[in-house]
Amino acid sequence: MSAQEEEINLIYALRAIQVLLGAGVGIEAALSHISKGGYGRISADFSKVLQGIDKGQRMEDEIRRLVIGSKSDDYRRLLNSIMNNITSNTDMLGSLEQQATRAEENRNDKLKRYIEELSGLPEKALTIGFLAPLILGLAALAPFLMGGLQGLPGVSIPDQGTMLLLYNGGMLAAVVALALMLLGVKTKDPGV
Repeated sequence: MSAQEEEINLIYALRAIQVLLGAGVGIEAALSHISKGGYGRISADFSKVLQGIDKGQRMEDEIRRLVIGSKSDDYRRLLNSIMNNITSNTDMLGSLEQQATRAEENRNDKLKRYIEELSGLPEKALTIGFLAPLILGLAALAPFLMGGLQGLPGVSIPDQGTMLLLYNGGMLAAVVALALMLLGVKTKDPGV
């Protein structure tokens, strides 16, 4: 499990728990709702917690197990808040509000960094995708367009086979460059 998997639906789970607790639902019922709610990794983790409780484990111990295994700081904060609420009956609504606000700020910062890293990339991709076929196509047509100039002194026009090879190699290089750009975008994806 990675931190990104934990953080994908964290804000939504935080807000859902906050709404449920604000409506007077208990923490175990809120965990049950989240475990069924499609919150990705968080739902799977809470489902395991409820299965452990059904087997006779204490909720505190099951939450502690999740805290130890969590990779994301924001997710660990949520789990610690739940554990503190169970053990000391703390004000969980205020804590959840702060955590949700902090998680939203973190997500917005990640998105801003991602956008800044990608600045200029669409223009580069458009330039390669448009100009490479145009320039290479014109170069491949050169033997046909200027074939009559071949006999003039100082004029050397490559043959059709060479220009076709240049065209195919250039198009392959353009496609590879576009694929590498796409791969770079995918690897920088913040996952939010």
